[in-house]
Amino acid sequence: MARVALITGGIIEIVFRGIPALIGTPEIAGVFGLEFLPGFIPYVHAFGAVMIVFGIMFLIAAKIPERNMLVMNMAILRFFMGIVAQIWTFIQMGELHIFWWIHIIVDAIMVLWFLAARTKMVRKLA
Repeated sequence: MARVALITGGIIEIVFRGIPALIGTPEIAGVFGLEFLPGFIPYVHAFGAVMIVFGIMFLIAAKIPERNMLVMNMAILRFFMGIVAQIWTFIQMGELHIFWWIHIIVDAIMVLWFLAARTKMVRKLA
């Protein structure tokens, strides 16, 4: 269960968040129906790089999840903080594009999946 969660999390971070953010062009923003704000590109590109690093870390940890409890904890924290960030944005702006609501749903599913996998691993190791 942990292995599949880590692989899925790694793919999500690299393919659906990291690469699009690292490239961050007006065309990519248009594909997702988002506004392209040139002033935010340095942040978006850096975010993409971090998401790729997280994805690679998750994929490496998937080889032996039992020895990578810290990475499991980081995955839970990363996806949970994604939810917090989007909810905080919604509170500040009063609205969110459907694109971001989808991110919240994916992050919530991943948090629950990682928590279940972590719980199962802890029971197995005890």
